Amino acid sequence: MSDSRIELSNGVKMPNLIQGIPLLRDYANRSSKSFLDIIKLSLDCGIRAFDTSHDYGKSEAFLGKSIKWLTQKTQYKREDIFIVTKIGNGQQLSGRVEDAVNASLKTLGVDEIDLMLLHWPVPDVYVENYRILERIYKTGKVRAIGIANVLERHLKTMKQNGFVPHVAQFEYHPFRTVPSLMDYCKNENITVQAYTSLLQMIPKITENETLIRLSEKYKKTIPQIVLRWHIQQGIAPVFRTYNPKHLKESVGVFDFSLSDEDMNCISSLNENFKFHPESMNCPGF
Repeated sequence: MSDSRIELSNGVKMPNLIQGIPLLRDYANRSSKSFLDIIKLSLDCGIRAFDTSHDYGKSEAFLGKSIKWLTQKTQYKREDIFIVTKIGNGQQLSGRVEDAVNASLKTLGVDEIDLMLLHWPVPDVYVENYRILERIYKTGKVRAIGIANVLERHLKTMKQNGFVPHVAQFEYHPFRTVPSLMDYCKNENITVQAYTSLLQMIPKITENETLIRLSEKYKKTIPQIVLRWHIQQGIAPVFRTYNPKHLKESVGVFDFSLSDEDMNCISSLNENFKFHPESMNCPGF
């Protein structure tokens, strides 16, 4: 695998393929040992970035324990691993943003976090919380900062207050390409992370004739086609799989390229379909 990276606006280089870490409820029947096995397998396959959150139950702690073991017992070093985590809504509402960052540093067992995001643009507080996060960023505790689950109006409000995040994370896939939001991020040099990048492989994506045709044309799986489509746009897709076969397939996206025509063909599937429901923190208006 090519260790391909995207350079953020502040010069930090971020891997452009990110393994999502599960919610606690998705991991209820797994031990910290099996979690470690998944992280190690991901690294062995070439994955170098992991996305978690304070609000994902114990996954932040599991990731931290895994990183500690791997950096002590294997060839992997802390600098090989890019950690993305998030400040939860309850933490934002408390106004104790610095305490939240310090808590994540302690839970993860690291001296710095590669990318810290506000998990949601919580109404009435996200601008001030981002102001605090910027101050923390300048101390060196975090290498880059941003915000998840945003709409264009949130980013515009932030800019009016003097803030342009390094990264914006939101739902993005062939059936939701949010052109105006993407154009805004491009114009402001905001790197995009796409969650639900594979649409959780629901029939809408696995049975799509265009994606099936392109899969056959390039002799690649549909996930590989879709991840490659993200990467060629300069987007970092966040995907989630714990199946060794699928993990190995997911990193097989660096030995081929989609033609401009096929890129456009995939983009034309857009129908503003959103898998995740709107939240009171980010209503769609």
